[in-house]
Amino acid sequence: MFKTERMDAILHILQEKKHVTVHYLAEHVYASEVTIRRDLHKMEELGLIVRSYGGVTLRVTENVSVPLVVREQNLSSVKNRIAEEAVRLIRDGDTVFMDGSSTVLCMVNYLKERQNMTVITNSLRAATQLCEKRIPVYCTGGLLVPEALVCVGNYSSSMIESVTADCMFFSSQGLSAEGNVCDFSENETYQRRLMLRHARRKYFLCDSSKLGKTFLFTVCGISDLDRVICDTDVRAWLSQENP
Repeated sequence: MFKTERMDAILHILQEKKHVTVHYLAEHVYASEVTIRRDLHKMEELGLIVRSYGGVTLRVTENVSVPLVVREQNLSSVKNRIAEEAVRLIRDGDTVFMDGSSTVLCMVNYLKERQNMTVITNSLRAATQLCEKRIPVYCTGGLLVPEALVCVGNYSSSMIESVTADCMFFSSQGLSAEGNVCDFSENETYQRRLMLRHARRKYFLCDSSKLGKTFLFTVCGISDLDRVICDTDVRAWLSQENP
């Protein structure tokens, strides 16, 4: 097993078990305890895990930039269902904005080889996977955020402002009880606002764990969107929150 595959396996175990020992990890990923400790040291430096005398715990907190590799594994089955539904909204020949969220990244799994569409994205992971499917893709360029593997900053913004897309798919960290889509990342929020401004149709992908969460930066209001794709009825939830 390659190092990155081993780390992914460790993260998957921590998602399930929350807290485990080095011995447990060694047995379940078929590696020596020395190798596991080396991996854990690197993962701790990346901010993925917390080590203690008794073992290791996954580090997942709000209001910090959670690495993409962690977000990809969190609620993966729910995100995949949402992504599969979102793909059905793409029309033949569409030009599509896709942001750098892990939920939108799942959409690539459901696109067909050489599908008749063009994608504009600030996500390096999405751009790479789209290339593998032979789908035309423009990457915005700009300053790379290591944890999220997305491009931000003036160069990225200039590229987004120079084009118009048929639709945009994005996610964010929260949907407040007041109906505001929000996030803790100032840079990514700004990129999403620009994409929204330059897209004709706007789709927000949101799993129910994000409902009721409020963060510093507002991306948009729910009334600005054509549709919210969620694993629960968001309109009914908002009605309950605002009787």
